[in-house]
Amino acid sequence: MKKGVKAGLISLLAGAAGMGGAAAVGSVFYDMSMAPKPRDPSEDEGRTDPVALGRKWVREHPARRDVLITSVDGLRLHGAALRQKDCHRWALCVHGYHDTHESMGAHARHYYEDLGWNAVLPDLRGHGGSGGSYVGYGWDDRLDLVAWISRIMRRDSQAEIVLHGVSMGAAAVLLTAGGALPASVKAVVSDCSYTSALAIMRHVYQRGGGRAPTGPALAALRATVKRRDRFDLKSADVLRAVRTSKTPTLFIHGVSDDFVPASMMAELYEAARCPKEFLWVPKAGHAESVNVDPKLYWDTVDEFVLRYI
Repeated sequence: MKKGVKAGLISLLAGAAGMGGAAAVGSVFYDMSMAPKPRDPSEDEGRTDPVALGRKWVREHPARRDVLITSVDGLRLHGAALRQKDCHRWALCVHGYHDTHESMGAHARHYYEDLGWNAVLPDLRGHGGSGGSYVGYGWDDRLDLVAWISRIMRRDSQAEIVLHGVSMGAAAVLLTAGGALPASVKAVVSDCSYTSALAIMRHVYQRGGGRAPTGPALAALRATVKRRDRFDLKSADVLRAVRTSKTPTLFIHGVSDDFVPASMMAELYEAARCPKEFLWVPKAGHAESVNVDPKLYWDTVDEFVLRYI
C-alpha cells in the first residue's frame, strides 16, 4: 500500500457509514480498496531519491525486456526482466499497492549492477500491464509469483532465486513462501509487510477516527468481494503463512512507519518458524527504508541473502 491511498480510504469509510444497507457500504468500500487504479506519474516530479531514480533506470535500461506469462486463471501478466550473461542468480522484485514494477527499479538496480544478478520485476495482477479486475492483497498474487518462478526455472535450470517484496509485494512474497516452493527459491526479503489484508484495512480505518463500526464495515466489504470476485479477504493472512514457511526470511520495517505499523513486523517475525533475521530502519516511514539509509539496507540484505545462495 502507498501513503496516497490513506486519506481517501479514511474519507470513504466515514461516508459509507451513513449509507443505507450493508451492500451499499460494501460496494463503496470495494471501489476504493479493491478496484485497480493507475499510478499518478506526477508523484515523481522533483524527486531524486533511490526509488524515484530506480523507476527511470528500469524504464530506460537497454537490457530491459518486457515479458509475458499467463496465470492459472487465464490472465495475461506483464513484467520486465534484465538478464546477465552466464549468471544463475535471480532477484524477483515485487511492488506494492496501486503501483507498478517500476517502483522496484532501485531494488533491481542493486541486484543487477552491484551484485551482477538477473532481475525480474512483475506487475501484480490489476497493476501496470497485467490483467485483473481487483487487487488481491497478495493472495492470488502468490500463485502468480509461483508462475514467475517457474518461468525462471524453465529458462535456467541452475537458477537460485531470492524473492524481494515491498509493502503489498512483501505480503505477496511471504504468502508465496507459506506454500510449497521449489528448492531454487533460496531466501525471502520482506520490506514492511502487513499481517493480513483485513488487519491493515482495520488499522487504516481506525486511525482515521471514523464513526462507523469497523467490524460491520469490513464484513460488508468481505461479502462484496466474495460475491464479485469469489475471493475471501480473510484468506490473505500473512501471519498464518509465515508460520508454515521454511524459506529463510529477512524482515525489514521502518521505525517511523505509521501506515503499516511497525508492530506488524514484530508479529510476523515472532510467528516465523524459518531461519530469520530482522532490520529496523530508524526514521524511515512506510516503504522508505531503502531511501532513508540505503547502505544499512543493502549491507543487511546482501549479508543475509548471500548466506543462502
